[in-house]
Amino acid sequence: MLRYIAAVLIAGCSAVAYAGFSFEDDGKSLTLLEGGNKVFVYHYEPVDPPEGVKERYRRACYVHPLYGLDGDVLTEDFPADHYHHRGVFWGWPEARVGDRVANVWTCVDIYQHHEAWVKKEAGSDQAVLSVRNFWSFNDAPDTAVVREEVSYTVAPADELGRTIDIYARFTNVTEGEVTFQGSTAAISRKDKTPKGYGGFNIRPDSNRKPFTFTTIDGVCKQDKLRYETPWADIASQALNNGPVSGLAVFQDPRNPGYPHPGWIFRHYGFLGACWPHVEPHVLQAGESFELRYRLYIHRGTAEEGGVAEAFEKYVGETK
Repeated sequence: MLRYIAAVLIAGCSAVAYAGFSFEDDGKSLTLLEGGNKVFVYHYEPVDPPEGVKERYRRACYVHPLYGLDGDVLTEDFPADHYHHRGVFWGWPEARVGDRVANVWTCVDIYQHHEAWVKKEAGSDQAVLSVRNFWSFNDAPDTAVVREEVSYTVAPADELGRTIDIYARFTNVTEGEVTFQGSTAAISRKDKTPKGYGGFNIRPDSNRKPFTFTTIDGVCKQDKLRYETPWADIASQALNNGPVSGLAVFQDPRNPGYPHPGWIFRHYGFLGACWPHVEPHVLQAGESFELRYRLYIHRGTAEEGGVAEAFEKYVGETK
């Protein structure tokens, strides 16, 4: 009888563990699973570019693939049109250390490196992955110039969606100034307005085109480099009549300048929350800033996935 009870208890524990979150580590990347289904893969060691792509595009410290609730891949890595785009990542094209450009956006002369795991917790009610990374130039690879602390807090999926709360803190660890800024390149020859992109970035899988962008005002059919909305969603269908899935980015009301107008919507496949956009943000030695966003991964379109309602709930949680 005791053996039977023990077997039942063991089986029950196994079922609970399987129904909850778990991590798989292959020595280069960490995969988060829920109930045995993949949620995302975090690359902490450098990922080599595909054959024929320049070695300088080798990079680490980003998420790809990010999966929909039905197992469909939502993100893309090393796309042919922009080799530097990489799943879910942080990057500014015109960050500077002193007067030196620190372009982790396109992987030029400076790279993000994994330093330490802060937290890896996988339970039945949530999963938390927190990392500490640093930026360094190629000619001084062991000398950190920016320290990057990022955490992902993942809630269990329900029938409609899943939330991933992302917190990031960037600290100037040099003795001089570090500047964060979006692209200052002009939109066009006629329009000299700076593009402003850079910050929290998502490259969706371009094989899923066409994409539908939705904001607080409804569907946005044009590409944008600035938009007055506290949230944005990109929805698409997987290949071969696969599932329709969406991915929304919610700005946290605690972010600087909330709701900041910096966004990038590209219908070839790009969604970014751009801060500090066109204005430089300067950190003196030892100073830092924090950014928070919620990813809401859902089935169907923004309307079908209840994105607007999910955002209002999120705002209520942050008060």
